[in-house]
Amino acid sequence: MVRNGREPVIAFLGPLPPPIGGYSRDLQRLTEKLHNSGYQFVVYDLLNKRETYSNGFARKISIRWLWALKYFFFAREDLICCHHIDWRVRSITGLMSLLGKKTLISIGGQGFQDSYDQGSWLRKKIIAFSLKQYSVVVAHNPVIKNFCLSLGAKPERVEIIYGFIPPLIKDVEINQIPKAVWQFIENHEPVICANAFQIVFYNGEDLYGIDLSVQLCTELKKYFPKIGFVFSLPNIGEEDYFREIKQKIADDNITENFLFITGSYEFYPILMKAQVFLRPTNTDGDATSLREALYFKVPSVASDVFPRPQGTVLFENRDISDLTIQVKHVLDKYELCKKSLNEIEIDDNFLKLEKVYRKTIGLTNEG
Repeated sequence: MVRNGREPVIAFLGPLPPPIGGYSRDLQRLTEKLHNSGYQFVVYDLLNKRETYSNGFARKISIRWLWALKYFFFAREDLICCHHIDWRVRSITGLMSLLGKKTLISIGGQGFQDSYDQGSWLRKKIIAFSLKQYSVVVAHNPVIKNFCLSLGAKPERVEIIYGFIPPLIKDVEINQIPKAVWQFIENHEPVICANAFQIVFYNGEDLYGIDLSVQLCTELKKYFPKIGFVFSLPNIGEEDYFREIKQKIADDNITENFLFITGSYEFYPILMKAQVFLRPTNTDGDATSLREALYFKVPSVASDVFPRPQGTVLFENRDISDLTIQVKHVLDKYELCKKSLNEIEIDDNFLKLEKVYRKTIGLTNEG
């Protein structure tokens, strides 16, 4: 891993936990694997104003705009990877290629296209121009790739690599889960789980389908009196809506059946104990939590708003009747559904990313 007589350094612009969310969790797993493989890297977490290095050293970013201005002109890493969702950070990183930097953007959700579609004429020009400057565009699915190509990204620079990287299972992370959660899981059968970073609305609807999850629990309790639903919600966000949801849970008499986990805990320990994973989003990208569920051979039901991985059971978006039918079918035919997942292969995409990094940096196969 030697280039020009020294160890190359990879920079990532994106968040690390805490708080735990899709982007921060994915970047944490990626950098852990890079560290274990001997790579040098630094994560510039502009959200939490900190720099974290591969040797564990961290320091605070005091003034973000001043840091960004300096970094734009004087960045010294061999490859700069943008995992940030802000269109301005994504655009600035792409423009760094004009200064001779090697740059990579990772795009995993609907947010990138929304930033473009909802932007002004000038914003659209900036996004399209900066995207074309990137050395590599990593699209997490074919839909994102096609959109990037429509903006003028060069086909030879666009790679489809799904975002999921399996977790390194750690006892410390499992032990951090509150005992009350494990007691809830032990006392309920079957257990369904779902997750969201925080409450978000998209097109005036509950993006992550928390409301659908509550309705589903109410419907399934008619058939499975001891059903348990665990919903991981590290950040609440919309407090008023959260209170409405909790009132709905009380009104539906499922207070003993529905559990919210608020706080920065890893989701995979809960997922491994659940019978079904639910992804009821009204828009999506390539959801890594869905691929994680399939990786652990947990039967999964998801909305039909986006192409889903093989093995996923689909339901019609925002249709509680169809959702109930599909989940009940999985539970009624559980052993058959679970057995079918043994034939599904979920790739560890780290090796694909590593290959792209090495090629872009120009690493030799020696050392």
